[in-house]
Amino acid sequence: GLNTATVGLLYSVATLGSALLLPALGGRIDTASLRKYTVWVVVMLAAAALCVAFAPHFLLLGLGVLGLRLLGQGLLGHISQTVMAREFGAARGKALGVAGLGYPLGEALLPIGFSVLIRFVEWRTAWILVAVFLVGVVLPVTLRLLRNSAPAAAVQSKKKDSGFKFMLRDARLVFLMPAILVAPFAITGLFLYQTVIAQSKGWAPEWIAAAFVVFAIARAGSSVVVGPWIDRLTALRLLPAYALPLGLGALLLAVVERPWIAFPYLSLVGVTAGFHGSVVAAVWAELYGPENVGRARSMASSLAVFSTAACPALMGWMFQRQVSLDAMLFGGAAVVAVTSALAMMPQFAAYGTAARGMPVSSQARTAERP
Repeated sequence: GLNTATVGLLYSVATLGSALLLPALGGRIDTASLRKYTVWVVVMLAAAALCVAFAPHFLLLGLGVLGLRLLGQGLLGHISQTVMAREFGAARGKALGVAGLGYPLGEALLPIGFSVLIRFVEWRTAWILVAVFLVGVVLPVTLRLLRNSAPAAAVQSKKKDSGFKFMLRDARLVFLMPAILVAPFAITGLFLYQTVIAQSKGWAPEWIAAAFVVFAIARAGSSVVVGPWIDRLTALRLLPAYALPLGLGALLLAVVERPWIAFPYLSLVGVTAGFHGSVVAAVWAELYGPENVGRARSMASSLAVFSTAACPALMGWMFQRQVSLDAMLFGGAAVVAVTSALAMMPQFAAYGTAARGMPVSSQARTAERP
């Protein structure tokens, strides 16, 4: 049997492997047929579920977990966000907001559903049923919904600018990437150490557990609300502000000891979590045009995965060095403020992407004008 440490190691390795593979596989959505690409992801995800179900060996189980992490949490979400950002033009924000509801709904319903399922069937059988559902329900629905999908716009121009060179030579990202990564970086650490936070504050664990309901509601609501703002103001203008609720939540948690503060704290974190997916996906379309969203988003998602691994390690190191929780929270709020300021720096507008031969959208040019 596997112990807890081994399972944790498996998931960590699978997560890092997913981060390494995501740019190459995620970028293919810009040049491949959307229908064929989505079908491939669904079929391979079903194969990964079967690999977990029938794995006779530790290594095959790890391969299955890697497939689940890469194809499910990685590429299925990537397809959703990329298509919304690419296909809906002036209504991009609204489309991303509605699609973003899938994350809180999935986080709320899927763990409960799977927990109920394994009460009635053995866990291997449960994974077989997942594969059957993917092939028997998700695949036919995908084929029907995408039967008239158009070829990716980048197919015609993939020889002009292949790979990720257009991002590597874009100096604006020096100012934008810290703001893009700060939310997944900080939220992962706060969630991983939620029990430590409750103990440090002297709260019963039930306070944090109850407040997560508010987090889910705030995340879903903000995901919908931010959509029209993106369409009206542009994502590039919203990017400097989207993480400010997270910083304010950290400050409230640092200065207030009462357990009721868990509710406004997690609601503010939920607002930033809801803003993040829609705003960041739209940023790539505004910067590089819809035809390059897949490549840009997959590279940024890979970096985000690495950032989520960094914060827990950093917080654990600081706890070992007897750094107080309040000091970490004040520091986190300061980091949010600095990254937000960087994203507002006027210098990034001075780097003309069109002059350097990089992809650029009309919305990017609009956002750069004062």
